[in-house]
Amino acid sequence: MTSKGKIAALVADGFQEEEYFLPKAALQRAGFEVEVISIRREPVEIYSFFNSTGKLDIHKIIDDANPEDYVCVLIPGGAKSPALLADNPKVRKFVRDANARRALLAAICRGSLLLAKSDVVRGKRLTGFSLTDQYPELAVQPEAEAAGATWVIAPVVVEGNLITSPHPDEAAAFIGAILSSLASEEHPSHHTKG
Repeated sequence: MTSKGKIAALVADGFQEEEYFLPKAALQRAGFEVEVISIRREPVEIYSFFNSTGKLDIHKIIDDANPEDYVCVLIPGGAKSPALLADNPKVRKFVRDANARRALLAAICRGSLLLAKSDVVRGKRLTGFSLTDQYPELAVQPEAEAAGATWVIAPVVVEGNLITSPHPDEAAAFIGAILSSLASEEHPSHHTKG
């Protein structure tokens, strides 16, 4: 079976297990190949909420990843991973280059932090981790608004090539939006929504 395209999953230590494995399984079932990309070659720590649950092997480091090879960039959240990725200039450039090619950028929970820090959200509606009363230090909204985004509370927000979702509880809506966007990409129409 030929792959419908490659998905770049950007992860670093402390990514949220459900936000990677649930979309990955759905994308693979739909015929896409998911490649794990990180900032170094060592396996990264998998977290389920605040507990380590194991390690995930990396397919490529960011230095070796070409944004042109991917139809979609999947950005799982987690307490540490999005911040570690956002601190890396090569990762931010990868996200900007993928965005410039109109690749789908799909971020869940704190993954939206990487979109904000990569400067691809100006003028866009965005959501992400929103349990800020419990975990104020993990808030994404201030970063997103500082980067020019309009913050929305919704299970999933689709804004052009950006898909964002606030929490692994919304994984089904998030995955549905990714799959329907990828399906419509296969028959691209050149109309733009105002």
